[in-house]
Amino acid sequence: MKTIHENPHLFHVSTPINIDRFASALAIHPNRAFVASVVRTLKIGLWPWADTNPSSDFPETWDNAWAKIPSTEESQFIAAQCIEEVDKGQHSPAFGPHLLPGMYSTPNIAVPKPHSDDLRLVANQSAGEYCQNNMVDKSQTKGARLDSLLVFIPLLLMFSSLHPGKRLLLWKADVMGAFRTIPVHPLWQLKQVVTSMVGESKTDKTAWLRYVDWRACFGSRASPRAWASVMVVWIAICLLNMVFLCCYVDDCYSVGLVDDMTWYDPYEQFYPTDQVRLLRLWDWLGIPHKAKKQVWGEVLVIIGFLVDPNAMTATLPDDSKSDLIRHVHQFAHVARRRQTLHDFEQLTGWINWSLNVYPLLKPALSNIYAKMSGKEHSHAPIYLNKAIVQDLAWFEEHVEASSGMFFFANLDWNPFTEANMVIFCDASLTGMGFWVPEMDLGFTCAVAGDLMRDKIFFWEALCVLGALVWYEQSNLAFFATPECPARLTIFTDNTNTVNIFDTLRALPDYNPILKAAVDIRIRSNIDLRVVHISGELNTVADALSRDYLDVAQSLVPNLYIDTFKPPRLTLGATQK
Repeated sequence: MKTIHENPHLFHVSTPINIDRFASALAIHPNRAFVASVVRTLKIGLWPWADTNPSSDFPETWDNAWAKIPSTEESQFIAAQCIEEVDKGQHSPAFGPHLLPGMYSTPNIAVPKPHSDDLRLVANQSAGEYCQNNMVDKSQTKGARLDSLLVFIPLLLMFSSLHPGKRLLLWKADVMGAFRTIPVHPLWQLKQVVTSMVGESKTDKTAWLRYVDWRACFGSRASPRAWASVMVVWIAICLLNMVFLCCYVDDCYSVGLVDDMTWYDPYEQFYPTDQVRLLRLWDWLGIPHKAKKQVWGEVLVIIGFLVDPNAMTATLPDDSKSDLIRHVHQFAHVARRRQTLHDFEQLTGWINWSLNVYPLLKPALSNIYAKMSGKEHSHAPIYLNKAIVQDLAWFEEHVEASSGMFFFANLDWNPFTEANMVIFCDASLTGMGFWVPEMDLGFTCAVAGDLMRDKIFFWEALCVLGALVWYEQSNLAFFATPECPARLTIFTDNTNTVNIFDTLRALPDYNPILKAAVDIRIRSNIDLRVVHISGELNTVADALSRDYLDVAQSLVPNLYIDTFKPPRLTLGATQK
């Protein structure tokens, strides 16, 4: 506090956002306490869910700016960027060369912006034992919603169905320096001092210049959550009725009609009508943006994927696919088979991003998440066990073999009325059974002694896999293609089984079942829906699972009953 009081010119709270208009636009928001909290943050500055003294080891003042000496090019960019930030009113005037009591300075790096030659100034607030991100409560900064393609695609399909025969386009609007619109509290400004290493010798501290950063920055764990709390998207959806709008950090994107365009005076050109409405809202609120980042087209890059709303495809570019494969391979084959928690988090982030076009490959993360569970120290090494290495090899193999194109035109179908085939499954502690009504076929499998014997959930899931194996081996999906997959509905009365096949996420003991199912679905182009049915309506499969064959045949007089065997590989993997 003394440093702030004695150097008031180094600390300032401001935002380009018109706070009064922002508050008035949220007048009907149901969570009044949250709105009041966000408005107060814009007025007095963000406190990023931090404890500045999380342990007695943390020093009062810490200068870690030298932890990574920047290159000459980086130094020049950082120096120029600091001057620009001062001009924008986002950095304090320069001071130095020494930090004042209570201040922290960590390395700043120049990072290329995606798909651009431009650089971005990033504060490495995860560098070193006493870094700022170790002060921030990770549990409080989770949950910032990012609208992936898996959120957008159902909206796109709905929009297309509302405008049959119309040519569609996509548009994307970008906020300029979204995080930089959020002021931080002066007590946190103390903890984010930017150091510009000028002079011939970058190690000569007497030539260093210091700047207090007044805004939320790239590199802070709290910034994504802070920006998401500024509910501009909520205003657009609820007040302007832009129901097809999605948002991924600072990019808002949506779908429109090719023949629905509106003139936007500030940029002197036509844009899709809803894009203009959003830009005008930003202008009214004081949200900054610039012309070159407001784009539209019949094919457009959305969060790194090439999306065609008329062909209904999303494609991972070849260079991104190669980078993904290379990174996964290098991670899995690192010397001593150890990676830090930070490395694990980066990998899972990258893989989760790729799931926008590879949604069936979610099981690759099961053992990774299990290994990360409960671990908090970012730089602590974590051993890569055999299961993780195998899962990553499985993921790598599928990505390598894929075209990188995701066809989503046929994803929207009714599993009750539009399936090519329907199968009913059930399991008991003594057996499994499934029934194919269309063919009057029933199948049974006795359950032998097994480590999982007392877990009915395991047998229910394995029975679904057994039915899927039968469907593939019977060549009933011979007509299927990636563009037009076979539609298979499997009913089960076990909700846990429905959940894991719906989300493709399961604990490690059950993950081999999901991986085997995904292998079949990809190999034979099968779109599988596992749907819940009450036990009272699943009587035939229930009788088959208990080996009550007379009961099953009394329910279906022409029923032919045979036996089946579940995949041995799955059973073996589960027993290990």
